[in-house]
Amino acid sequence: MNSARLLIVDDEKDLLELLVKRLIRKGYEVKCAETAEDALLLLKKHMFDIAIYDIRLPKMDGIELLKKTKIIQPETEILMLTGHGTIETAIEAMKIGAFDYLTKPYNLSELEITIQKAEESRNLKHKNDSMKEIIRQHNEFQIIGESPIFTEVLELTRRIADSNVPVLIEGESGTGKELFAKALHYWSCRADEPFVAVNSAALPEQLLESELFGHVKGAFTGANHDKKGLVEAADGGTLFLDELGEMPLLLQVKLLRFLESGEFRRVGDVRERKVMVRVVAATNRNMEDEVAEGHFREDLFYRLNVVKLTIPPLRDRKEDIPLFINYFINKGKIQGKRLSSEALFELQNYDFQGNVRELQHIIERGILLSRSDQIEAADLLLPTRKFAQIEKLQSLCSLEELEKIHIEGVLNNVKWNKTKAAEILGVSVRNLYRKIDQYKLVEE
Repeated sequence: MNSARLLIVDDEKDLLELLVKRLIRKGYEVKCAETAEDALLLLKKHMFDIAIYDIRLPKMDGIELLKKTKIIQPETEILMLTGHGTIETAIEAMKIGAFDYLTKPYNLSELEITIQKAEESRNLKHKNDSMKEIIRQHNEFQIIGESPIFTEVLELTRRIADSNVPVLIEGESGTGKELFAKALHYWSCRADEPFVAVNSAALPEQLLESELFGHVKGAFTGANHDKKGLVEAADGGTLFLDELGEMPLLLQVKLLRFLESGEFRRVGDVRERKVMVRVVAATNRNMEDEVAEGHFREDLFYRLNVVKLTIPPLRDRKEDIPLFINYFINKGKIQGKRLSSEALFELQNYDFQGNVRELQHIIERGILLSRSDQIEAADLLLPTRKFAQIEKLQSLCSLEELEKIHIEGVLNNVKWNKTKAAEILGVSVRNLYRKIDQYKLVEE
């Protein structure tokens, strides 16, 4: 049984009726028109897989109709019907976008074969588009790193990707937990199914339950219609629960039941529903501590913690920092930008509290503030020196030591340009030289 939807346009009424009857018997859904103008009206109301146009039509010809169809429904495959005197026109139509042409008089069996080929071509294009979408989704996330501690986690991710068991991803903020959740999805057999994320900290308890499981009309004030939850939206794919440690205790009970059976109820509903999803959860908290303190159910923790991925912080994989720098500079599409050796040294010795996300913001800031092709350490605006000075100041007890640190900091910030430093300090260059000798300051 054929399922393609056909549009046939021909001003020969008897031939048109014959074609329609024959193709309907073959199982096609068919609509027809005798003029291009009527065909355009149909194209604006209905979607067609294949269109069959006679080149010679009154007023607007088939070539013009072909051009307009490609604008209205670009994915429709179009067959052209032509007489012996218009074969060159038919070939021109194929250059414009027609799939094929048949010369009148044609054999109906030949037409059916050509329609089948057009249908196969369209299905193949859809399949290719689907694959392109999967590739595009893959390329939306970049998992970067070559350090041993990181590649070990990455290899474990690949090994468990095709499994259905729940996974708990732990790591500090900014380490890329959602990227690993997407990797688990797109490296699995569920890659062409939905990946649905929900942030447990983003909504109050009642709204979070509705967002997760859906609700029925009248379940609460403002519930004016039935709503499908994210659990249903993820059916067949992956449900990603971010900020798991923020989930309210009452909702944890319902999540546990769902994990054990795949069944749930929409808010306000009595009917049980069932879906098949792979659950991946992420948290920046220590869940063992959360369980011990009574903030998280122990049974739910063990149900989610079948496999744990612990994403290392950036300070434990500093050899990956240059890879990230190159990626973020290229991502910004800034031609010729590079980091100075001093800037790279400071980044590799900086304790990233915000991990990869913080590094990204620092590089973006450096690109914005740099005045040449080279991003200098000063362009990064790292708080390293300031924090180091504050720590020193806390242990100081004399104005002399304070003055020494202040002068040294200014000199370092201006790369020991003594004229500029003297101007900032509000002293003469001669007086600055005297202070340098007094405090035995040496350029780094």
